[in-house]
Amino acid sequence: MMEKFKRFMYGRYGVDLVSLAVLVVGLVLSTFGQWFNLIILTLFSYALYIYGLFRIFSKNIPARQRELTILMKYKSKVRGWFSFKKKQVEERKLYKYFGCPNCKQKLRAPRGRGKIQVTCQKCKTTFIKKT
Repeated sequence: MMEKFKRFMYGRYGVDLVSLAVLVVGLVLSTFGQWFNLIILTLFSYALYIYGLFRIFSKNIPARQRELTILMKYKSKVRGWFSFKKKQVEERKLYKYFGCPNCKQKLRAPRGRGKIQVTCQKCKTTFIKKT
């Protein structure tokens, strides 16, 4: 039986992060749809199941890899944003964070220094900021 399944899956894309995420989101939406008796949510979860299975059994491997690359790009951006916010919270007593008025680059300065002149490393704009 396992050998037949291996032969069937040969040349197919298989399970990756995107298909797994789609199936998990479908499961969550299906659960909420059943709890709150929302037929539209349940139908949408079925569509997600179908899309997840389509991805798993697809033979168009380059297209599935492009989709995975796009997801990973957005995942790294979101993860970077959250790690930066975590760092800001951890260092809030030591540093003041602010943005450059010209290029919006995130900068930090030690707290308790009063008004200081700050030069942006990216665009070389100089401005006064209270810490």
